[in-house]
Amino acid sequence: MPGDGEKLLEDDRNISVFIEYMKSRDEESLVLARKALRNIKSYSSTRKDKQGYRIRIKCKNEEKVFNYYFPYRYEEFINTIVENFDLEKGKTGYLENTGGFLLNYMTQRGFESIGLTLCEDEWEKCIFANFPVLRREYLKRELSPLMAGNENSQKVDRLVWIVDDYMREKKFLNNYIENEDVDIIMLIPKGIKINPVEFRREICLDRSLISKESEFQILILSSKDEIDQKETRIPEGLEVLKSNSVILKVDMEKCRDNNGFMYTEQGHYFVETLKQYENNEDLKYEESYLKDYYDKFQPDNRRDNYLWEEGVDCFPMDHGWLYDPWRGPANPPLREKRFETRKGGNHNIGPNTEEFGHAEFNRLRGAYDTLKETGYNPDFFVDGYITGYLLVRKDDYRFVASEGQHRIAALSALGYDSFVCRFDLKPWTSETVFYNQASKWPQVKAGIFTPRVAKMCFEHFFRTDNNTRLIEHLKRMSSI
Repeated sequence: MPGDGEKLLEDDRNISVFIEYMKSRDEESLVLARKALRNIKSYSSTRKDKQGYRIRIKCKNEEKVFNYYFPYRYEEFINTIVENFDLEKGKTGYLENTGGFLLNYMTQRGFESIGLTLCEDEWEKCIFANFPVLRREYLKRELSPLMAGNENSQKVDRLVWIVDDYMREKKFLNNYIENEDVDIIMLIPKGIKINPVEFRREICLDRSLISKESEFQILILSSKDEIDQKETRIPEGLEVLKSNSVILKVDMEKCRDNNGFMYTEQGHYFVETLKQYENNEDLKYEESYLKDYYDKFQPDNRRDNYLWEEGVDCFPMDHGWLYDPWRGPANPPLREKRFETRKGGNHNIGPNTEEFGHAEFNRLRGAYDTLKETGYNPDFFVDGYITGYLLVRKDDYRFVASEGQHRIAALSALGYDSFVCRFDLKPWTSETVFYNQASKWPQVKAGIFTPRVAKMCFEHFFRTDNNTRLIEHLKRMSSI
């Protein structure tokens, strides 16, 4: 007889299977959840009032819609927490009444944590807050534990509490509050009076927070004479290799697009276009550097894409289009035509249809305008993070962007020297690729690439003259 999860699959209730797994967290349910994900479609969109976003999740016999909005005070509150506590140490408990903001924040940084929701509906909303990402990455890294109710209270070292309904939430969190060893970090609307005596703790920090919505108070309560103030650091560059975090900070000069071009040197097709736009808000696509680039950089194969000279022994790179040698699955077919990122073109190279070019131009300007106005706040949006992977050679790295190349270009044009990003966790992508392990790369093991040619591809992303060679290529094409 099939189990409950298998029966739900047979009834085409794939959303229910996913929910069942998120409650049970066992290996058998995980297998069913991954089967279910193949049959679920998800859509995310900015809400009409531009206050947050909407996620719609649909399968044959089920559909759910959730609305999300994360106010900017959450970010300021989180900044206070990481300035005063090292969340890498010990376990953090938190009341998840934010619609998934805290759950995703704790999960992606790899902190040991446990979240609590007051009811089943709130639990469900939080679980689906980042669903389009989970759908695409097939639960490669699962979410941190989130409980509907607090019957199974676990020992924690600190409790994060964004106060909404004070009396109800205080009663709900009583098991943790009774334990005087637990530090309490609170964000409270101004006007709610907190008496630290009733918590049997002293106030270690009292800070005002004025947001667009209202005025708030940040309190840290502790029974200890003083808290051990150690800042939580986002791993920078290769520090992430010693961390559980999928979030890391990278230097802009070490970032590359899928062509191997730099965002910090003259000639990048997106960045140069945005510099034109900075000087002329009425810039048209037909007048842009992007249009010129798409018209003149039209490689016929991967060798031409990398601007390798004729005569370079790089088979099969000179015969068509293949996956990068470090990407799975192994042994894909050799394509005569390049990949399309969307119908009508490829945003990294030409030729593209006029419609595609105009759309890319508008996406680029939109990313720039948004980041200039609001800054880069990836935790506030589904799919908000620029994602990619690291190529690692000795003590150096390159961050290759998978998604968010318009945003990186905008950040570069706006003068960012570094930014926070996230590993791409798609099943066919490795988070880190090591130069000295070329023989183990999927396409090398499959016999498609020799280790020598595979390493040539890797080394291409470490070259510092790719943009210069591109500019020279465009000049030659102009003279033909």
